[in-house]
Amino acid sequence: MRHKLIFLYYFLISFSFFSQIDNFKEKFELPSKVDETSGLLFFNSKIITHNDSGDSANLYEIDSLTGNLLRTISITNATNIDWEDITEDKNHIYIGDFGNNNGTRTDLTIYKILKSDFVNNSSVTSEKITFSYEDQTSFTSSNNHNFDAEAFVIYENSLLIFTKNRGDFKTNVYKIPTIVGDYTATKISTANVNGLITGATYNLEDDSFFLCGYDISLIPFLIYINENRMLGEDIFFSGFSKFSLENKLGKGNQVEGITTINNTGRYYISREFVSTNQGGIQFTFPQKLYEFYDTANPILSLEKNELSLLKISPNPSSNRVFINSKSIISIIEVYNSLGSKVATHQNKKEIDISNLANGIYFIKVEFENHKNIVRKLIKF
Repeated sequence: MRHKLIFLYYFLISFSFFSQIDNFKEKFELPSKVDETSGLLFFNSKIITHNDSGDSANLYEIDSLTGNLLRTISITNATNIDWEDITEDKNHIYIGDFGNNNGTRTDLTIYKILKSDFVNNSSVTSEKITFSYEDQTSFTSSNNHNFDAEAFVIYENSLLIFTKNRGDFKTNVYKIPTIVGDYTATKISTANVNGLITGATYNLEDDSFFLCGYDISLIPFLIYINENRMLGEDIFFSGFSKFSLENKLGKGNQVEGITTINNTGRYYISREFVSTNQGGIQFTFPQKLYEFYDTANPILSLEKNELSLLKISPNPSSNRVFINSKSIISIIEVYNSLGSKVATHQNKKEIDISNLANGIYFIKVEFENHKNIVRKLIKF
């Protein structure tokens, strides 16, 4: 199976389905109140961020146009031991208090607050989700372990936690429920990212992930997990793409948070305040927010009505598939998991797949205006 994934990877590259980072630029300097800007969330047209250890249990709401601090929201029944990331689902905001620098913590916590409370109040109460790692057996203080974490997302109604491994410079992915309780986090995936993961975001619109981090030389990078990966919880099984940000930010930049902007192809990424001495020269990097575009995102490559109205059904299917779109379709091409074209249809909105073997396929739909989109199809 793995040799097929290699072929699939090059197939995807040949069509430029993998993410491309474009128009990376500084947006503004963040308020001094959030010099650590450890997590990042775009919610209600505002930027939400927080500090890690050393601050009170506060969330900071920032104007996304000016960078001005609008509100400070206190979580009255929470403690900021080491807040590292923030994420959301439809009704709740989640704050990850799971920074574990020395590997000794036995109180890893995620705070869960109602969005309605956040919008309408300056102080809120939270529910608590606590967890431990299924494979952590030693809690001896160490700077060389794999049980720190600074990133998490909501994915398919679960929390996925990405570790920041100073032991092997990989990242492990652990899964726990979003329901209040105490859990043993199950490891579902791992990847050799050759660096330290500090933030994560999931784009529900195109089913892709972005992670941010930096390597041992403090060179920042982005990790992209493609929407055309194999099915299942092992999200790194089909590989990933890595993009260095050295040419964008330079060395010494400690990126911390990343968020999608309304599940479009636009993203924000934050850098915390860093002051360091290199070769006798003092370098200071103020806390800042940056913006970039993922040009592989279909919202950026298609008109909005094309994306929202394109539907492939039924999926999975055993015989016939209907391609529903308001826009005029010129060509439909079907590819198998090895990247080989197995069918071509012109000016059709219904295709017969009954002669195909069971498995995963990719349907490339090209419109009359020469724009295209790819969707995964399961034949059973």
